[in-house]
Amino acid sequence: MHYFKSLILIVLFTILVSAAAFAQLEGLHGDFANHRNGVHAGNQFRTTIYNDGTFGTKQTGDYGGEWPINTGHIYMLDGNVFVGAEVLDATGEVTHIVSDVTSAGDGSAGSWSSGDTGPNGEWWTFLPLPNFASADTNKIAMSKWKWAWPDFWPDKIDDPVDPGWPGQWNGYFGKDVFNADEEAFFVSDDYMNKEFNFYPDVNDSSRKGLGIRMWVRTFEWSNALVEDGMFALFDLENIGTYEHDKVVFGYKFGNNMGDVMNGSGDSGDDMGAFNQEEDVAFLYDYDDIGGGGWTPVGYFGGAFLESPGNQYDGIDNDGDGSGYAGPVIEESMFMPRTLNTGDDIVLIDYKTFQRTLTKMGTDTVKTYYQDLVFKFWPGKAVEEVQNNLVDDNLNGIIDENNGSTIGEPGSETTRYLYVGLKYHDYLTGAGSDNILLDEQRDDFVDNDGDWNILTDDVGYDGVAFSGDPGEGDGMATSGAGTEFPGEPHIDKTDIDETDMIGLTSFKLYIWEDMPHYQDELVWGNITPGYFDNLLENANIELLYGSGYFPMVPTEVQRFSMGILCGINADDYMINARWIAKAYNENYNFSKAPNIPKLTAIPGDRRVTLLWDDFAEQSYDPIAGRDFEGYRIYRSTDPGWNDMIPISDGYGSTTYRKPVVQFDLNNEYSGYAPVSIKGIRFDLGTNTGLVHSWTDTTVVNGQKYYYAITSYDHGMPESGIAPSECSKFISISTSGEIDKGSNVAIVRPEAPVSGYVDAKLDGFTLLEGSRASGKIGYKIIDRTVIPSNHNFRVIFEDTLIKDAAGVFTPITKTLSLIDITAVPPDTMINKSPAVAATDQLPIVSGFQLKLQNVAELTLNTDSTRWSRPDVYGYVFQGFRYSTLIGTKTPDDYMIEFGQVGIDTASEVAVSKTRTLPAIPVNFRITNTITGKNATFGFWEKDVLSGEEGKFTGFTDKTRTDQVVLFETDQDGNAQFSWSFELDTATNDTLHTNPQPGDVLRIKTDKPFLSADVFEFTSSGVSIDDALAAAQIDRIRVVPNPYIVSNRWEPLNPYSNGRGPRELHFTHLPQKCTIRIYNVRGQLVRELEHVSESESDGTLIWDMQSKDLLDIAYGVYIYHVDAGEAGIKIGKFAVIK
Repeated sequence: MHYFKSLILIVLFTILVSAAAFAQLEGLHGDFANHRNGVHAGNQFRTTIYNDGTFGTKQTGDYGGEWPINTGHIYMLDGNVFVGAEVLDATGEVTHIVSDVTSAGDGSAGSWSSGDTGPNGEWWTFLPLPNFASADTNKIAMSKWKWAWPDFWPDKIDDPVDPGWPGQWNGYFGKDVFNADEEAFFVSDDYMNKEFNFYPDVNDSSRKGLGIRMWVRTFEWSNALVEDGMFALFDLENIGTYEHDKVVFGYKFGNNMGDVMNGSGDSGDDMGAFNQEEDVAFLYDYDDIGGGGWTPVGYFGGAFLESPGNQYDGIDNDGDGSGYAGPVIEESMFMPRTLNTGDDIVLIDYKTFQRTLTKMGTDTVKTYYQDLVFKFWPGKAVEEVQNNLVDDNLNGIIDENNGSTIGEPGSETTRYLYVGLKYHDYLTGAGSDNILLDEQRDDFVDNDGDWNILTDDVGYDGVAFSGDPGEGDGMATSGAGTEFPGEPHIDKTDIDETDMIGLTSFKLYIWEDMPHYQDELVWGNITPGYFDNLLENANIELLYGSGYFPMVPTEVQRFSMGILCGINADDYMINARWIAKAYNENYNFSKAPNIPKLTAIPGDRRVTLLWDDFAEQSYDPIAGRDFEGYRIYRSTDPGWNDMIPISDGYGSTTYRKPVVQFDLNNEYSGYAPVSIKGIRFDLGTNTGLVHSWTDTTVVNGQKYYYAITSYDHGMPESGIAPSECSKFISISTSGEIDKGSNVAIVRPEAPVSGYVDAKLDGFTLLEGSRASGKIGYKIIDRTVIPSNHNFRVIFEDTLIKDAAGVFTPITKTLSLIDITAVPPDTMINKSPAVAATDQLPIVSGFQLKLQNVAELTLNTDSTRWSRPDVYGYVFQGFRYSTLIGTKTPDDYMIEFGQVGIDTASEVAVSKTRTLPAIPVNFRITNTITGKNATFGFWEKDVLSGEEGKFTGFTDKTRTDQVVLFETDQDGNAQFSWSFELDTATNDTLHTNPQPGDVLRIKTDKPFLSADVFEFTSSGVSIDDALAAAQIDRIRVVPNPYIVSNRWEPLNPYSNGRGPRELHFTHLPQKCTIRIYNVRGQLVRELEHVSESESDGTLIWDMQSKDLLDIAYGVYIYHVDAGEAGIKIGKFAVIK
C-alpha cells in the first residue's frame, strides 16, 4: 500500500512539474542577442564553444580544438549539429528541413561553413535561449565560472524545495554536483529558422523550424584515461505539436589539421578515414608537418557514442537484450515473399505504433503512414524497404534490413545493422517479455535493473539529503517528463535505457562540397545507408548521421559525441576506446579529490607555496574517503612541457614527474597495484602531510607556473586506479589567463634596495610559566606579517593516566591572540595541534611550531645525585591502594644532613594509615618556587636508633618513601610525587645518602594552562639609509643581451621573434631609469614604482620611446633614485 501511495505522489508531482516547467520556458525562444561563448580547457584539449551549438572558431582568438593545451597547435575549425526531418509543409508538399547552427562562417554567400541566414543577414539557425547564463557577462554558464551562472535556472524554477536552484550548479549529475572537471550547459532552439513554409506548433504561429529545442552539455575530465578529448551531449526535444515521423541527426567536424593559433594554415593536405567496427572517424595530416613546420601533427576526430533510439520498430537496436528472451533476426526475414490468403499478418497504426495480429483476407488491406497509403492483397510480392520507417512485409518489424554500403563502387561491402539481434515476434509473441527490447528513457522503468536502493534513492534533483520528492521512498524516481535529472540509473540518467539505432551513415567530403545552408544537400548527405571509408590529401570534413527515428510532441532524443586527439593512429584509437568506455559506464569515474587552493609567494631566489586542506575533506561516491596526498608541479611553460614526461605503455606522455610529493603516513605507499595504460601511479613514501613548501631552486627573473594536485589511493581491491585532480591553466594569445584555484604564476625577484625582512622577536614565557618546551616559528608570507603587533599564546590542559595509573597533565589546546588589536583578535582558537609532529595553521603570514613533550615525566638526563655512589632513585607519581596522585610540573632539590634538618608533615595516605609528623635528615626545596616542599615520611626501612633517617636496604629488602603533597583550601592533601631508593642498585658499590649529599630532580613539563608566551612581529620595511648604501647593487640582466634570454615568454606568433625582456634588478622602491645610446640620445625613459618591497625589478620590453625594437649595440643607463642616489652603468645588446 505504501508503494502504491508513493507511486501516485510521484506521478502527480511529475505531471505538475512538467506542466510548470513548460510554462516557465513557454515564453522563451532562441535569439542571436543571447549569443555568447565559453572555453573548455579542463584537460589537454582546449576549444571554444558557443551556445547555439557551434564548437570551434567563429572569430579571432577562438580556440579550434587546440591540442595539447597552450601549444597553439590547432586541429578543428568547427563542430556542427544538424537536425533534419521530412515534413508536410503548409501546402501539403513533402519538404526536407535541416536546422543547423551558425557555425564558423559569417552567413555570406560562398561561406560554406555557415548556417542559414535570411535576406537581411539574420540567422535562420539554432539560437540560444535567454536566462541560462548571467546577464552581466558574455560567457556561457560553465561549472568553473560561478560568476557566469544566472541568478536562477529557468528550468528549475518549480523545484518545491529550492526554486530555481539559485547559487547552485545546474549539473547533469544533479544539483551542485561537480562530477566532471569542467561542465558547460546551454539551451537553444530553431525558432528562427524561417526558410520554409512550415509551422511545427499549431499553438504558436511565430515558431518556425522543426519545433526542436536542444539542451546541450559538454564535459571534460583531467583523468589520464580521457585527458585528450571532450564529451558533448545533445538532448533534442520536440516542443511543437507536429508528430515527426522521419528525423535524422547529423554531426560534422570541419578540420584545421596542422594550423597554428593566429598563424599560418595547413588544412589543405589532410587525410580522412573511418573505422567501421568502432564507429570512429579521424583526420590526419598528409605529410605530418603543420603550419610553420611543427611536427608530428597527430590525429583528430570523433567517436559516435550515443544515438537517438527507436522504441517502435520491434528490434533490440543496441543489442543489450541479447541475454534475454526472443528470436534473432536473420536475413531470411527480409527476403521477398508472396502474401497468401490466410497468412498471419501484423498491421501497425503509425500514429500509436499499436500492432494488430490478423489474417490476410481476400480483400485489399491498407496501412497509412503520413500522407502515404500502402496496399496489400493476396498474391502480392512483398519485400522490406530500408529506412522508409514502414513495415513493408507485414511481420510487425520496421526496417529490419537496414544497413549500409561501405567503400567505393566496385569494391563496396554491405553491412546489415540488425542481423543477429533479438526482436519481438508479433506473430508468435516471442520476445515480448524482453525488458531491453524497445526500451526507452521516458517510461519510468529501470529497464536494466541497475538502480540501487542503497546509493541511488536520492530524489528528483539527483542529490542526497536535499529533502526533495522521491528521496528515500524506496523506489526509482525518474526525471522523465521534467527538467530534473532524476535519480541515478533510471531513464534520463541511464544511457543503457535507450534502444539506440546507432550510426547509420558517414561521409568524408571536401569542405566546399557541402554548404551548410543548402538543406536538401545536407539532407542527402546524412541519409542512412552509406559509409565512406577513405579520402586523401585535401581539405576534408567528417559528417556523421543517425536516423531515421520518429519524434512525437514532448519526446526527447539524445545523441553524444566524443571529440578527441591522439599522437598517432594507435594512440588515437586507444583514446577513443577509453572515451567510449567512460561513456558506457555513465561517466562514472572514480572521483578525484577536491581541488586545493594554492597561494604562491615570491621571494629572493625562493618561492613559497601555501595550500588549504579542502582536498582532505573529499568524499568519493565509489571509494569513500580515499584522499592520499599532494603533488607539486613546477614549469617555465604553461603546458608543463619542461617537466620530465612519464610515458604510458603505448609510448604516449600520460603524466609529468612532480618536483615534490607529500602523502599520508598510512598503509598506502609506493606504486599503486592497479595501473593506468600500463603506468602504476606513485602513491608516495609516507612523508606525512604539509600545507606549505618553499622552493629554493628557482632563478630570479624567471616566470614559473606551479600547480598542486590532490590524489587518492583508488580501490585496488575493486580494480580502481588512483585519481589525480586537474591542473588547469589556459593562456590566450592576448595573454589573458584562466586557471584553476590550484595553479599559481609567480616570478621570484631580488627585493628593493633598503629591504629589511620581516621577523618575529622576543619570545618570552610570562611569570608563572613552567613549560619545558619552546615555541618556534616559520615565516611563510612575509608580505602580510603586521608591524609592531604583540601576540600571546595560551594553553588548556587536561589529565590522563600514565602507564603506572597515576594522573598526569598534558596539553589539550593552544590559542593565539593578537593582543595589539582592539578588541584582541583570536587568530587560533583552541587548536588541538599541540604535539611536536602537529602542524598549526598559518596566520598573519607565519606558522608557529611547538617543541612540546607529550606528558609530564621525569627528565632522567638532568636528574642526578651529587655523589654517584649513592643508591639509585625512583621518582614517580604517588599511588597507594585507591589513592591516586596527580603529578605536578615542579622541580626539586633534596638535601641531606642530620636528623632535625626538617620535619615531615602528618598526612593520611589511607583510612587506616597515617604518616606521623617526625624530624627527618633531609630538606626538600621546590626549585621553581624557591619554597620548602610539604612532604610525608613513610619509614619502611626500620632500624632502631635511626628514626627519621632516610635509608634503604638495611634489612636488605626495603626502602623508606617520601610522599610529596600540597594542602588545598579545604585542608585536604593533594598527593603528587613519590621518592624512594632503587632496589636495582642494592649492592656493595652503593650507599645510603649521607650528610652533604644532594639529589636534584628535573621534570619535562608540557605546555599547561599556567603557561603564557608573548612575542612581537615586525613587518617588511624599507631602511632609507640602507637603500642609499645599496645603490651600487643595481644590475642589468642579462648583460650582455645575446639574441634572447631564458625567461622571455613563448613566441605567440607563427613566424618572427616574440617579445624581448631586459631586467633592471635591485632597484629602489621608486626611481626613474633613462636609457641612452652611445651618442647620448635618449632611447627610453622608464618610471619604476615597486608594488611590493619584495620585487626590486623593472622589466623593459627593449623598445624605444617610439615603440620600435632597439638595435644591437652598447647603451648607457641612468637610474635616479632621488635621495637614495644615482647609479650610471652600461649594457650591450648583441645580435
